[in-house]
Amino acid sequence: MATLTVRVRPHTYQVLKKMAKERGESLPDALDRIVEETRRARMFKEASEAYAAIAADPVADASWRAEIAAWDVTVGDGLPVEPGPWDER
Repeated sequence: MATLTVRVRPHTYQVLKKMAKERGESLPDALDRIVEETRRARMFKEASEAYAAIAADPVADASWRAEIAAWDVTVGDGLPVEPGPWDER
């Protein structure tokens, strides 16, 4: 696997080294994991904020619910429809 050199401040290096040691990881593996966890957390936070903005706007919320209902007919798997979190209002 190709690698690159990344310069970090001494404090950051010490924190990374400690985190890697706590999990028994190499520094590159620890950095990979931390970057991926941060990326995923940001993605979920942004999605949550977007859904909250839709829910706060009655017109956007009604439009979103109508779109979900329209797509629900495409499931066609023969299973009974179960209520979801969008039905809890």
